Amino acid sequence: MRKYPFYIILAILASFIFPSIAQASATWNVPITTYDQDWNQIGSFTVWQANAQAGFSLAVADLGTDGVPELILGQGLGNEPSVLVYSQSGSKIGSLLAYDQSMKAGLNLAVCDLDHDGANEIITAPQRGGGPHVKIFDRLGNPLAGGDLFVYNPGFEGGVNLACGDLNEDGIDELVTLPAAGGGPHVKIWRWSGNHLELSKEFFAYAADDQRGLVGTIHDGVLHLSTQHASATSVKSFIVHSDPKLISEKILDLPEKGVASIFIHDEALNFSTTSNQAVYNLKFDTIQKIETDFSGLNIVSADLNQNGQEEIISVPARPSFGDYPESKSIVIDLSEQRLYAFQNGILDNTFLISSGKFPWHTPVGNHSVLAKIPYVDYTWNYGANDPRNYSLGFVPYNLRIYPHIYIHYAYWHNNFGHPMSHGCVNVNLENMKWIYDWAEENIPVEVRE
Repeated sequence: MRKYPFYIILAILASFIFPSIAQASATWNVPITTYDQDWNQIGSFTVWQANAQAGFSLAVADLGTDGVPELILGQGLGNEPSVLVYSQSGSKIGSLLAYDQSMKAGLNLAVCDLDHDGANEIITAPQRGGGPHVKIFDRLGNPLAGGDLFVYNPGFEGGVNLACGDLNEDGIDELVTLPAAGGGPHVKIWRWSGNHLELSKEFFAYAADDQRGLVGTIHDGVLHLSTQHASATSVKSFIVHSDPKLISEKILDLPEKGVASIFIHDEALNFSTTSNQAVYNLKFDTIQKIETDFSGLNIVSADLNQNGQEEIISVPARPSFGDYPESKSIVIDLSEQRLYAFQNGILDNTFLISSGKFPWHTPVGNHSVLAKIPYVDYTWNYGANDPRNYSLGFVPYNLRIYPHIYIHYAYWHNNFGHPMSHGCVNVNLENMKWIYDWAEENIPVEVRE
């Protein structure tokens, strides 16, 4: 058996015993932007986020007693499952940890008064990669007794989208749960009953085998739904008093990969997309472009200053979809220093990497996972006394994608997000374990600049 230096052994052990040491990475400030009703920018502030490309979910509601709405953010994929509460000026008011810290699938949010006590509740559900576990918290972030349940089969990990509002115009809000892309169109409507959340109605809004996923919103007692994945977007509106009644339906041929959010603005349905920062207005058939460095946006319309006119608030959204129809695909973007893992065109995970640093280069092009290798000895000898020589010892979790080029765990640095390697793709321990288990031999790997 190969023997290697004691400091190498200590480094490997440290990465397992103290994983946070090996998992630090570059971070960004993510923009939260406000527009007036005519889409003129009127305000912006930034929020720190470790895995910024995953964005936030967003709700706007008063969590205090002054009638002034707060901005409520749900952390995205790869971040701890926290809900963050900000004032309109960008001051952080508070936060809550909605699930165990290890659950990093990202959060979806809704805020409304479910128990009819005059104060709004915060409702959370995991995004794709987490189970259908809905949790309800009071306005101060305390878990609500009776508000912790699985709303679909616990084995479903496609993610759950949420909508909240008064559906039958009785002055009491209902919660609507909607399977995200990869799940069937099974709409469930929940009401607070006594001291727990109770299923009130359920129906399939589209054909039972339609797995494009659903996003929705409630406005003036009407449930508006949109399919989530694919450019041919189907929009339906329902009145749900006794049995659900379809009152309108329209097909939109959006030239996009999917819908990030659906919201009401200017008395019209609007759709934000997951790929080109465009907002589509259904009533007026117009497109509003928004300049941002992020691929998609979650948007909410609300009267922030209580003057009778609604403002528009946008946050970056999870980049949910890609043009990769294979069952599984890996995309490595060298310009972003980021890896994307897609399954059937739906994003399963994304995280920072470190590729080749000049004069070494990670080979650009279309490759595949040639082999999954539990341990590789990363040792290279250029010649006697050559300063470029290195011996990193046996390293776990390796995906070979090119002769002598691997996606692999790197315990020796924590500078992910910047080129650092001799051509391989370096990944931290947590993410490397995930991609090693997720990947299969022969799946495509695209390395792009």
